[in-house]
Amino acid sequence: MVPHFLGQNPDEVEALASGFEEKATTIEQLIASLDGAFDSTTWVGSDRTKFQGSWVAQITPELKAVASSLKDAAHLARENAREQRENTF
Repeated sequence: MVPHFLGQNPDEVEALASGFEEKATTIEQLIASLDGAFDSTTWVGSDRTKFQGSWVAQITPELKAVASSLKDAAHLARENAREQRENTF
């Protein structure tokens, strides 16, 4: 028999939250990896300077914002799952 609940299955929502957290970590690792790869190049000149400026000023902060949003969503999902459990089971 399927448990009765209204709105969500808390286990599924917690699994979703874990997925959000894993992807946030993946993005953070990607940033670190790309930083290292960029730093290890022998690329010199104005194009590098321009690209690096864009990477530091725009791209990295946007990626970090996505990772932060995923963590926020995970926190909210876990809170919703907790509330569902308190009100249903």
